[in-house]
Amino acid sequence: MAGLTAVVLITISMVLQNSIVVRLQMLEGAADLVLLVLVSWVMVSEHKQHWQFGLLAGLLVGLSSAIPWWIPALTYAGFTLGITLVQRRIWQVPIWLLLTATFFGTILILGVEIFYLWVTGVPLDLVEVFNVVILPSVVLNMIAVLPVYGLVGEIAKRSFPREVEV
Repeated sequence: MAGLTAVVLITISMVLQNSIVVRLQMLEGAADLVLLVLVSWVMVSEHKQHWQFGLLAGLLVGLSSAIPWWIPALTYAGFTLGITLVQRRIWQVPIWLLLTATFFGTILILGVEIFYLWVTGVPLDLVEVFNVVILPSVVLNMIAVLPVYGLVGEIAKRSFPREVEV
């Protein structure tokens, strides 16, 4: 049931990302709702194999963008695997991990996409890209991550309620 809930959440977040969130921009940066839902799900879910959800999210993002499908797929899956390892082995405080993962995840995902564009010969002023795209995206993601985390947490509680001892 938890896996189905995650797939539905990621799919709905992708639809909302492409229809509504992309229009709410700061300069040229936009929030990444799929990333926020994915990070929040990793924090609240008791599922062990989160990289599969990262791969699904990356495939959905890759299929709906002009970037080749394999770049977001590998980036999201690797990022999700990294968050899972850090959560299990190092960091047990979910709110700090949530904020840190959102910060570095936004920079990583946009950085890989911009690096691909740069390698393929698209003329980019990297300082301008950082100031106009990456920083506003980080700010928007940091603002939106806490409400998304609360919503995903409530959905997770309803999806797999705790057992009550009698």
